[in-house]
Amino acid sequence: MTKKVFTTKFNYSMPAEELKKIMPAVAPKFSEIPGCIWKIWLINEDRKEAGGVYLFESVTELEQFVNSNLFASVATNPAFSNLQTNTFGVAEAASVITDAPLMKMGV
Repeated sequence: MTKKVFTTKFNYSMPAEELKKIMPAVAPKFSEIPGCIWKIWLINEDRKEAGGVYLFESVTELEQFVNSNLFASVATNPAFSNLQTNTFGVAEAASVITDAPLMKMGV
């Protein structure tokens, strides 16, 4: 199966420092997503944007996440708006050449 990259981007209405404190507090929930190899957390304080880049084992696990309560908690959070998502396949042969982390590290 082809790995899938899933990206999210949204605006936040709280102070950036508050969001940066919340991120590590909720990160353990995201580390338990079935089939999610890793997540990179994103923040652009100048634009009040945040989001993530996820690597999933397959489209099946990605779809399960998108239909989960965890994803819904982000999508319906009143402090977040303008949620945008994208899904991409991974060109694994080229990615391996450029040292992309396609596997969970430290396992």
